[in-house]
Amino acid sequence: MMKKWISLMTLILTLSVTLSAQEQEVLLTIADEKITLDEFERIYKKNNNATSLNRQTPEEYLELFINFRLKVKEAEALGMDTTAKFRNELEGYRAQLAKPYLSDNETREEMMQEAYERAKEDINASHILIRLPANPTPADTLAAYEKITQIRQRIVNGEDFETVARATSDDASVNRNGGNLNYFTVFSMIYPFETAAYNTPVNSVSMPFRTSYGYHILKVHDRRPARGQVKVAHIFIRTPEGMGTEEKEAAYEKIRMVYDSLRLGTDFAGMAAKYSEDPASARNGGEMPWFGTGRMIPEFENACFSIENKGDITQPVKSPAGWHIIKLLDRKGIGTFEEMKPELQEQVDRGDRGKHKTEKYVAKLKKEYGYHAYEGALEKVLAAADTSLLSASWNAGRLKNDRTPLVKIGDRTATVGEFASYLESKQTSRRGANPRAYARELYDQFSRDAVVDYEESRLPEKYPEFRYIYEEYHDGILLFDIMDEKVWSKAVTDTAGLEAFHRQHRNDYMWDERTEAIVVSCSEEVDMDRVRKKYKKILRGRFDQEKLNDKYCEQDSVTCITLTHLLVEEGEHEMVDALNGRTGPGPVYEEDGNRKFIIIGGVRPPQPKALNEARGQITSDYQNYLEQQWIRELKQKYPVEVNRELLSGIKP
Repeated sequence: MMKKWISLMTLILTLSVTLSAQEQEVLLTIADEKITLDEFERIYKKNNNATSLNRQTPEEYLELFINFRLKVKEAEALGMDTTAKFRNELEGYRAQLAKPYLSDNETREEMMQEAYERAKEDINASHILIRLPANPTPADTLAAYEKITQIRQRIVNGEDFETVARATSDDASVNRNGGNLNYFTVFSMIYPFETAAYNTPVNSVSMPFRTSYGYHILKVHDRRPARGQVKVAHIFIRTPEGMGTEEKEAAYEKIRMVYDSLRLGTDFAGMAAKYSEDPASARNGGEMPWFGTGRMIPEFENACFSIENKGDITQPVKSPAGWHIIKLLDRKGIGTFEEMKPELQEQVDRGDRGKHKTEKYVAKLKKEYGYHAYEGALEKVLAAADTSLLSASWNAGRLKNDRTPLVKIGDRTATVGEFASYLESKQTSRRGANPRAYARELYDQFSRDAVVDYEESRLPEKYPEFRYIYEEYHDGILLFDIMDEKVWSKAVTDTAGLEAFHRQHRNDYMWDERTEAIVVSCSEEVDMDRVRKKYKKILRGRFDQEKLNDKYCEQDSVTCITLTHLLVEEGEHEMVDALNGRTGPGPVYEEDGNRKFIIIGGVRPPQPKALNEARGQITSDYQNYLEQQWIRELKQKYPVEVNRELLSGIKP
């Protein structure tokens, strides 16, 4: 239903553009279609700019443009723009064309700058999490918020953050780290958490904030200039949890043996390939991808960043996973904004940052179009949302026909019935969730879609360049379809027409003089002189290839002489040209490992080509003929008038 509304809006906008065109100077009239001077001049200059290979004068281009418009007009008259194939192709293109316009570039740039500034610092912080269920109810949300608020107050009143975290936090890692996340930097955490961390002063506790996991508070312990990134190789010996004392001692002895060998000059990559128990890096000589703060376990990360010089290796380093020997391969800072821009944009456009960017964009559109939600109307659907919604079996029933306004965007109103249909189509299994909360989540999604769809429908009005490109593609599809029907495919399938065209123009497709020749190819065992003496018999056909092989080949089963008959124009065969029409056998030459000579049989005078001998060129010319005939018919059907005075004012 929303798509139908978009199509209607597009039609209205197209009509408004046509009406405004009537108020401008008309250069060209094709039947009832009026093309303004501005429209033609824009298209002309686009296709005849400084980089165009075949620049044309306005007069030359006008003829092409008229033919183009005639064909498109005929395609529309035949209803080609109403077929499902055409509509699907056009809508698919429109969706791709609209994407760059349906994003907030200003917000993207702001978020990229924000991320770059954050990349300059590493943060050390601890946190406490109170989890929320999927699709929480208002009661769930309030309870979690009150709980995290009380926890924060305990810490503000003087209780130790780590002690309170171990007692209250729902984060699974709290028993191991006491809530301390060590150092991290931009893109290491989900966006709301990262934002809270970078906005909280050192030694301060944040206010409660919400993420997709639930409610958090955090305490910032330290800030430091960013370490940048390192590239290392390592040799790893595992000591997993639960390993016995003897096995641990054996692991340590193994890593010491490797280290001693490296000190004596043994190749690091070779030792990594042989001994490292990290398969992913071992096959690459221990080499790991670039990484920065917060990407590795602290013991390993700190050891990597502590290496001063490229090529240096550490002594065995212990981490919770095992023993490591690390070699520094390279190091780099965070780079300039321009250097980091591709990565920044990729990060900003995806994940929770992308979601935040979309929310800001939708909020801007809501403000621009005076968005209004009728909460009372929403209750009709929320009240009908039962547990069947959680098993994706909910039926909207008569709600689909409810025309009560639900949300208003600009001059467009979406109804309760539209949302009920949307809810029915979008539902997925959500075991254990709250039906009402899940319906509310889908309502939020519905309202976002409605706002973006409204903006999409207004793109032709807001952005002339969008309208131009869209119209060009619209006309381009029609042009291709009708040219295929009226010219290209017709020329290929109309056998009788093609043959008649060839008969009428047969003298346009002529062979030049052609030389008849035979190339005689002999292997090394053949006595070439004896064969050459038989050239007259070869020319007359008394000695064909089979008889020659029977007479001159030492092995009956092996072909030692081959004959190749040629009929060539000048320039098509170098050795034939060299004989200059001289009869008799030519000189012996070598090619492809065989000895060869040529016998000239005669010269044929110019003659017409048969249809199969020039089908490609004849078909192409027949297509041009059909097109010209068709254009003459179109000009009779759709009279063309040109304001030559206006045309003369266009500068090439």
